[in-house]
This record gives sequence, C-alpha cells and structure tokens, in this order.
Amino acid sequence: MVETVKKTLEIMSYIVNSSKSVKVSDVARTFNMSVSNASRYLKIFEQYGIVIRKRDGSYIPGFKLVEFGSIILKRISLREIAHPYLVDLMVKTDQTVHLVLKEGYEGVYIEKLESAKSLPMISRIGMRMPLYSTGFGKAILAYLPEEELEDFLKNVRLLKRTERTITDPEKLKEELRRIRKRGYAIDNEENEDGVKCIGAPIINHEGKPIAAVSIAGAAIKFTEEWIKRNAVYVVNCAREISKKLGSKF
Repeated sequence: MVETVKKTLEIMSYIVNSSKSVKVSDVARTFNMSVSNASRYLKIFEQYGIVIRKRDGSYIPGFKLVEFGSIILKRISLREIAHPYLVDLMVKTDQTVHLVLKEGYEGVYIEKLESAKSLPMISRIGMRMPLYSTGFGKAILAYLPEEELEDFLKNVRLLKRTERTITDPEKLKEELRRIRKRGYAIDNEENEDGVKCIGAPIINHEGKPIAAVSIAGAAIKFTEEWIKRNAVYVVNCAREISKKLGSKF
C-alpha cells in the first residue's frame, strides 16, 4: 500500500515537472512498469482532474492541481511558518527580531520577538513603517522588479526621518543595487536615531519579495564586523522561510 502511494506521488511529480506532455510509454519506461499499469495510473489521474489527456493521447498537468495550489496558498500562515526560524535568529543574535509583510508601499509588522538582552523598541505588531528608511524595507525594495520599484518611487515621498535617511531617488537606487549584491540591507540609523537594523527579503514561489526578516538593536553594538558576522544569520533565516514558501531563492 505504501509503495503504491509512493509510486503515485512520484508519477504525479514526474508529469508536473516534465517540460513537455507525457505519454503512457514515457511513464512505463521511466518507472519500469508495464504499459497497461502506467495507463491505469494515468486514467485514474484523469478521472480526478490531476491530468488532462490531449488529442494525441499524451498527458499534461490538470487544473485540479491549480485548485489544490490555490487552497494551499490561502491556508499558509507566514507567521506560523516563520516562527521557529525567528526564534532561532533571536537566540543567535540576542537582538529584537521582526517579521514584516509588504503591504502596498509600506511594511507591516506581523511578528516581533525580543531577547532579554535586546533594546526596547517602539515597534509593535500591526504597526506600519516606510520601506525606504528601514532595513527590512530596503531589502524588499532591492528585490522588486524594476517597474515596481519605479512605481514606488513615483508614488512615495522620500521624507527625512533622521539626518541619515536617504531621500534622493538616485542615491536610493544605488543603495538598493549594493543591497542586492551583498544579499542584505542595513538601516544605518535612517529610521530612528540610535537604532540600527539588518534586513533580508523573503521571496515567495513566484520570485517576488513579499516580506522581510530583520534584527534591530543599539547602533553602538552594530559595528562593521558585528554586522558582517550576524548578517549571515539574518540572510539564512530569510532564505529558509522563503524555501518553505516554495521559493528557489
């Protein structure tokens, strides 16, 4: 019984990942089974909408898979998926950890974990923050498609929040190119005096930056060497969460 279930899933995966339509003989050859046995699998798949049979007798993935995918995506809770990785990041860095969702032109905090050694912060779950002046926000902007970034710059006023906030669009673009090259963003007291932050993007199954992870703390602690050492943890955390969302990032 277990072997039959395993074989069923293997054949389904083979059909979904094939770059062209699949024939009964392809399945039989690939899985070392008789043509009649392969045909039985495919007929059952067709019956349940898992595959569609073309006029030439070959098969392609069916719309039932799209329906399943849509249901799964609706049920996925980013916060729930991310939680163990955020806890691990907090333990490794001893800093306040944020999970932020991109919503329109802003970021919304959906999780906040504070270490016993971290600096108390004004951030709270549900609070909105600019993307251009924060570590998590700049990490998201750096991975946006060019047309979406241009739309952002066209519609968002880059206002000074501290003396270090980047308010020139061209300078911000330069900063985003550097962020994409190294894989993480640094908020160098650009959003709040005395606070620095390291952020990395969470990429979904479509390759889009939908959220970000960040650690924030007292600026005095965030030396160049400390940032380099701990940025690795932030990036790894964001990538593990991205993988759980189906990203190949």
